[in-house]
Amino acid sequence: MTVRFHPAVESMLADINSVIPWEGNPRSGDLDVLKASITKNGFYQPIVVQRSTNIVLAGNHRRQALIELGATQIPVMYVDVDDVQATRLALADNRTSDLAFYNDEALFELLEQLMSADNLDGTGYDRNAYELLLQGVEASEITGGVRSAPTPDDRLDQYNDLDIRSIILPYETSVFEEVTQQMALLRDYLNIDTNAELVHKMLNTACAEIPDHFAAAPEVEGKVMQFPVDA
Repeated sequence: MTVRFHPAVESMLADINSVIPWEGNPRSGDLDVLKASITKNGFYQPIVVQRSTNIVLAGNHRRQALIELGATQIPVMYVDVDDVQATRLALADNRTSDLAFYNDEALFELLEQLMSADNLDGTGYDRNAYELLLQGVEASEITGGVRSAPTPDDRLDQYNDLDIRSIILPYETSVFEEVTQQMALLRDYLNIDTNAELVHKMLNTACAEIPDHFAAAPEVEGKVMQFPVDA
């Protein structure tokens, strides 16, 4: 595909292979999200490169995303810094982003405007993220881990129209890492993309093993359901 470069950076275009990725980069980026953004919005921000070495200090993943999109050029801003300052700049570029935080209400308003006018393509957000943010914004208090505040009338219809719902699974910190590692292992083994799909498949598989007479048994209020245990 042909990548659209913003006119403001066209004069900064250089051969994409003339700049070198930072081998020591400790950060991993989401290339799929970057490529979706570039495809939708074009490329409008130059990468930062140390002039003496041609090493990319800021924009390594954007460079890789452009390569995967078939681009042969990239806008570059060269800086004259020594190696120590180059490392400092590269780390600061990542860390200052990590330390930023969001005003969820302001973020939701922006996403809501896009949802009303068009869609969320190219933003890095999807409908699932939108719904989770909606739940957080509308919750005035959390009791026992369950958000209990009512959804305002002016957003109730919008909430009901969403075709995604979320389940929060709280874990003690002592087992959280084990659970996430097991989920990642199963996703790879079963070739499943998301935890939601994984849980759905596991539930379907488990429920298929429940005896018919148990699955069809009427519910009794206050009674604890127990699964039969093999001897």
